[in-house]
Amino acid sequence: MSAATTVPEASTRFGRLINERLAARHGDGPSWLHLRREAAATRFAAIGLPSSRDEAWRYTPLQGLLSREIGSSVPDAGAPDPAEVGAVLLQQTRVCRLAFVDGRFAPHLSRLIPLGAGTRAGSLREALRDAPAETLPDAGELHAFAAMNTALFEDGGRIHVPAGHGVDVVVELLFLASGRGDGAMHHPRNLITLGAGASATVIERYAGLGSSQHLTNAVTDIVLGAGAHLSHLRVQEEDAGAFHMGSVRVRQERDSRYAGFAASLGGAWSRCEHHADFAAAGASFAVDGLYLAGDRQFVDHHLDIRHAVPGCASRETFKGLLHGAGRAVFDGRIVVERDAQKTDAALDNANLLLSRNAEVDTKPQLEIWADDVKCSHGAAVGQIDPTQLFYLRARGVPEAQAREMLCLGFAQEVLDACPVPELRARLEQAVAQRIRVPC
Repeated sequence: MSAATTVPEASTRFGRLINERLAARHGDGPSWLHLRREAAATRFAAIGLPSSRDEAWRYTPLQGLLSREIGSSVPDAGAPDPAEVGAVLLQQTRVCRLAFVDGRFAPHLSRLIPLGAGTRAGSLREALRDAPAETLPDAGELHAFAAMNTALFEDGGRIHVPAGHGVDVVVELLFLASGRGDGAMHHPRNLITLGAGASATVIERYAGLGSSQHLTNAVTDIVLGAGAHLSHLRVQEEDAGAFHMGSVRVRQERDSRYAGFAASLGGAWSRCEHHADFAAAGASFAVDGLYLAGDRQFVDHHLDIRHAVPGCASRETFKGLLHGAGRAVFDGRIVVERDAQKTDAALDNANLLLSRNAEVDTKPQLEIWADDVKCSHGAAVGQIDPTQLFYLRARGVPEAQAREMLCLGFAQEVLDACPVPELRARLEQAVAQRIRVPC
């Protein structure tokens, strides 16, 4: 595909690909799921891929993705050897791990631990075989990538914690791209449900085992019952040639709490979305996020938080570190509907530019239709404070080390929000290595 590929041309090509794969998979899974897939394919054909004329995608360039031959099938060469992925695995944390390679469940890389009566953690593909249609939430397809995921997903994680139960180990969904060939598409689909009063910590992590140009297009649906508490850590650290599209959709009942953490470190192009829907009063939603971009990387974080009922709270804090020719977009939108009185919402985005060629577009937004609310938003873009740099150098700290200390200090507020010490240490090390490159 040439670099001049248009959005309509790419939409037609991907639509044809979706229909071909659906035809090849007819009869694979329950009939209701096939109908859901066909409806998603129809939705994709109707809306097409987004463009800069769509407000939510105005600053998100798709040409780099559209100009590549994404969509080819990579033969299943079997799961990699555990030694191949040893450096990626969490070794110290007590974790129930569900591993997936190129979108397919990999049992021999997984580490399944009994989680208590009624609690399930396993393959979504297996869980849907005999499940009723309402098992998979129908939240509507937000855009063409979500529709494509519904039409084509093969597998993903299914986690369910029954009412009143707390999971005392970390549950990890680990998605590995094998890097066995350019052009592959993976469509992980995750479903996490917590009953009333349940609690859990879930890590959703994406990493690469080799260098390839591929697309990971993931959707995670989360449903929290009344009084449930979920700590959800999403980390994207794919290889330099990867394209990554991720959507997290959260629905919350009364007094539930969602504590999110999002880190975007890898890939050539990545976009991560968080969509929150409050169904009853007293719920709270919070996300701390960190993103890095350099070496012509593009990274995008998009938030869509909708307060439609009274007495709910949301708080989002995102920080970005950009070096080289890296580019970032932060688009955060909070909507407070007319009946959502007593809403407490805060949104903040801060960015540190480490080179002259780095660029960021930040657009925090508040739409308030209620009159008894407490809402705030803000954004900041700056460079390393020369006074602080001079202070450290005057005390004998070399310039490179001083810059690293200031960058880590800037990111630490977000990193401290990661509740898993081993993962937090890995992220701190990754950030330190990235910002040591020449700016």
